[in-house]
Amino acid sequence: MLISQSSKNQYILKKNLFLKRFKNKGNLREKLSERFSYSLMGDPDSDIKIGSWYSEIELREKADIHRARLSKYGRSKMNGEMLYVGPKGGVYKYNSDGKKKYL
Repeated sequence: MLISQSSKNQYILKKNLFLKRFKNKGNLREKLSERFSYSLMGDPDSDIKIGSWYSEIELREKADIHRARLSKYGRSKMNGEMLYVGPKGGVYKYNSDGKKKYL
């Protein structure tokens, strides 16, 4: 059975289109992740959720964002708790009595 040149060209075009779409979806995911990271970086009051189900890369990225917000703003909210940087550089939170608890 002979395959015509035009059917080979169509196959190659379809394959290239598929690969292009596949690669673009990966780029889209990266761009969305970047935008999300920048939005978290700019607002220390937005909560960063950290759980055991996240991958190591995601955990490191979120921890880096948390540390950067502590340095820049002096406060950062993580897992529903607002954490602050003290005058000597220690990190603390307020307990239910309203007293500082250093971590």
